[in-house]
Amino acid sequence: MNRIFALLVLLAASSMALAQFPTTGGASGGGPRPQDPAKGQTLNDVANRNTLDNKQDPGKANAQATQPTAKHQPMLKSKEEEKAYNEAMAKPDGPSAEAAADAFAQQFPQSEVRGPLYTHVMGLYQNANNSDKTIEMGRKAIEIEPDNAPALVTVATFLANRTRETDLDRDERLTEAKKDAAKAIELANSGEAVPAGTPPSQVGQFKDTLVSMAYSALGAIEFNNKNYPAAEENLRKSVEPSLAQPDPICYYQLALALQRQGKNADALQATNKCVEVSTTNPDVTNICKRLQGYLDKVVNNPPAKPAAPAQPAASTTPAPTVTPQAQPK
Repeated sequence: MNRIFALLVLLAASSMALAQFPTTGGASGGGPRPQDPAKGQTLNDVANRNTLDNKQDPGKANAQATQPTAKHQPMLKSKEEEKAYNEAMAKPDGPSAEAAADAFAQQFPQSEVRGPLYTHVMGLYQNANNSDKTIEMGRKAIEIEPDNAPALVTVATFLANRTRETDLDRDERLTEAKKDAAKAIELANSGEAVPAGTPPSQVGQFKDTLVSMAYSALGAIEFNNKNYPAAEENLRKSVEPSLAQPDPICYYQLALALQRQGKNADALQATNKCVEVSTTNPDVTNICKRLQGYLDKVVNNPPAKPAAPAQPAASTTPAPTVTPQAQPK
């Protein structure tokens, strides 16, 4: 699964815990890519189909699992609200879930679970690769819950990778993405990003995935702005968290940012890593291998320097002689 979907799977654990959380009434009930010239598609399109295996380090996860989470547990206030919530969560696709979420928000305008519900709808649209609806639902969740870290990082990721040079609102979209990503990092570092109800064994992975995705979005933003040193800095931070799933797209973007700076040897190392971690996604592997092959030739088989132009040979023509004029007698 790709990393956004992985984050939402982790978030689903807290949503399921919500369905079993006691209500106050005593009832039981409960979050760019750069263009591929060969295919004419953005790498985010490829990333949305990424199916990498989870490589979580259990030892480190257990060590971080003891850290408390400050996130408030949303509560259902009545059996009626619980029933409507569970029915909305059971919808199988984005459009039907969105309609149910809108109806729920209208019926229960003060409900604490409106944010998690729209986050769930956002995940359904993301899984269907509907970027516009993913952003729209994420924005709704953020409007209700400004500290909804999964929604923040998802909106930032899609805005960063789906904004084009020709978009009339390009600057506004990238500014929004940068703000959302920075907020997600702040929440993760403070311990407030992890939803209440998240299983302790998954806390470390959740936080590392969140931070990794946020820095990836910041790197894509800087790449779009042609600030390649800043893109490199953020993308290097994106691949650091050890509990996050390794993202080949980050390594590919890092390679491009390095290449733009003339750091071809470092760029080749990044593409090598991209190929290594993309084994379950042929599309990503092929993209990385194309760049890998090019960089390998540049680094290991540089073109021969052109020979110096031949110097003209020294002239062998004898100097003209001057015949003295005859003196008059």
